[in-house]
Amino acid sequence: MAQPDHPYHVQKSVDKVQSFPFHRSVSGLWEEKWKNLAYSGLYPFGDGKGEDFDQIFTQLIRESGDDPSVLYDPDRYAKPFFPVADGLVQRAKEYETVGDLENARDLFLRAASVYRIARFPIPRSPLGKKAWELGREAYLNASPYLSPPNVEVHIPHRHASLEAGESKDAIIAAFLRFPNNSTKPESGWPLLLFICGLDAYRTDHTAALPYGKLASHLYHGQAVLLVDIPGTADSPGAPNDPKSPDRLWSSVLDWVEEHKDQYDFNPSRILARGISTGGYYAMRIAHTHADRLLAVVAQGGGSHHMFDPEWIQAQNHMEYPFALAEALAYKFGYTDVKEYASGNARERFSLLESGIFDKGCTRLLLINGMEDSIFPIEDSILPLRHGSVKDVRLIDGRTHMGFPEAEPIQRDWLLGILAQEDERNGRQSR
Repeated sequence: MAQPDHPYHVQKSVDKVQSFPFHRSVSGLWEEKWKNLAYSGLYPFGDGKGEDFDQIFTQLIRESGDDPSVLYDPDRYAKPFFPVADGLVQRAKEYETVGDLENARDLFLRAASVYRIARFPIPRSPLGKKAWELGREAYLNASPYLSPPNVEVHIPHRHASLEAGESKDAIIAAFLRFPNNSTKPESGWPLLLFICGLDAYRTDHTAALPYGKLASHLYHGQAVLLVDIPGTADSPGAPNDPKSPDRLWSSVLDWVEEHKDQYDFNPSRILARGISTGGYYAMRIAHTHADRLLAVVAQGGGSHHMFDPEWIQAQNHMEYPFALAEALAYKFGYTDVKEYASGNARERFSLLESGIFDKGCTRLLLINGMEDSIFPIEDSILPLRHGSVKDVRLIDGRTHMGFPEAEPIQRDWLLGILAQEDERNGRQSR
């Protein structure tokens, strides 16, 4: 664990600029970090095909002279992705026209994957925002053909704050999916609020078992509502207001309560799971909305030290592919990394300094890999020293999110809580 003169467990990675060689070139990123993931269809390439990206990165390497600075120029980086994605959409529409819906679905999803990597890690430039919009459209075109189908719901943001720059007319766009392999419990569906991350949005979670985070919840009989966090995708939450997520979740949970009969939700069995940056929001919602949630999983999240200037300044040379500091600065509403790393972010957003951790919380599981260099493992330990008793699982030898061991651990933890709730209420556990 961290010593006083070395504040982080992964201090060697913080100190050593060349810890991860894939940062040295575009070809290094592709060959050493991303190519195997792309050809395996693993994060962040879910729904994609490796050959689509091989041609794109060949062009990007050639046109950039293999200079990694292009990765920090969002529009230059995004440009070569569009012809490939646009072509996939055109082919998908042709299949759809002749009634070949399976091929149409797969091609729409492939296009959405290409657009996703075009705006990676976050849509913060004109072409990045265009890629997000086109990717969302491609995913929605595929949605009716998914199994189970994906339903887009529009949630009024009734708790929006005009003072924070939010609109009272704003809509929270979310995706709702129901199990298709389970019988609905007599008391209604358990509902999991899936809190998305910095770069993986509601359009990015269709992977099947064993890799799909969403698939596991559906398989085990939970309906899932996917919602994006402030500062990402098309979330109407104010990025630079620390309290904007509280208003966002209040609007979402009010909608769930109002629509419980329409969708057969069980309002006493509402769960939440936040991944990566969404894990920060999961820690927060477990405290701010403790009375409205049965249990929460915070996976791979930060809470306090993620806002340390020293940590922010080291993020771009650790395990994340590229431009993590820039993406987080944009997401939290700062002009640039220098402003984000000034110390103001920790003062405003830290769950410790804001007093959030001193509140009571619902059942909360904190889970991550010990070697995480995206958000420091200390941020999953710090909550244990404050407020209510919490559960924790730190996985030795694993990096961000604790994959793959974390998946069955969080699954069984949630299922165990649902079983306890069944027993407590005198119902037979599934």
